[in-house]
Amino acid sequence: MSKSKNKIEEVSDEPTEAAADEAVEPPTDNSSTESPADQDTEAQDDTEASKTPQQKLAEERDKLQSQLQRTLADLQNFRKRRAQEMTDVRRAAIEAMAADLLPVLDNFHLATTIGSSTGDEATRSMQEGLEMVRGMLESVFERYGVQEIPADGTRFNPLVHEAVGIDPDPEAEAGVVTQIIQRGYSIDGKVIRPTRVMVGGTPPVTAGEDGDS
Repeated sequence: MSKSKNKIEEVSDEPTEAAADEAVEPPTDNSSTESPADQDTEAQDDTEASKTPQQKLAEERDKLQSQLQRTLADLQNFRKRRAQEMTDVRRAAIEAMAADLLPVLDNFHLATTIGSSTGDEATRSMQEGLEMVRGMLESVFERYGVQEIPADGTRFNPLVHEAVGIDPDPEAEAGVVTQIIQRGYSIDGKVIRPTRVMVGGTPPVTAGEDGDS
């Protein structure tokens, strides 16, 4: 009796195992596993595919025009920087040249001033020669943009003038340049050397001069 029961159980188990073997895995939904980026790419591909040849040519034209405008802007900026660099180099060279030659021009001014105070014929002839050479040197400075800073009779300007003393003349107007000690020069508005001047004003009262006993 037990043998027949076991046999029935074995027979009843066989269909169950066969059914398990024949079980088919459910199909996977690939669309649910796609990332947002993949979906966006597919949407872009569909959009590109739906464009007409005229639309594609127009987009390509706009892209090339944008690139051309950026390139032209970069080229223009490069030219401006290059021009500014050349201007700075030229100015630096002129400033160095002027710094070396200004003492020579100062000596010409001094020599012609001294010569004009004498009445000797030979001295006057030499003075004329010195003035001619001085004029040629000043012309060279002007050609390169080096200009003398006006000072005599003008208001004192600390940006371009250097006060070396106060004029004791009581009739001198306060704050006005009364005498030039050394000429100053500038290039393109930049001071190479300030003008050294005497300025009108009330001199300071020293001890014993204030009238107090």
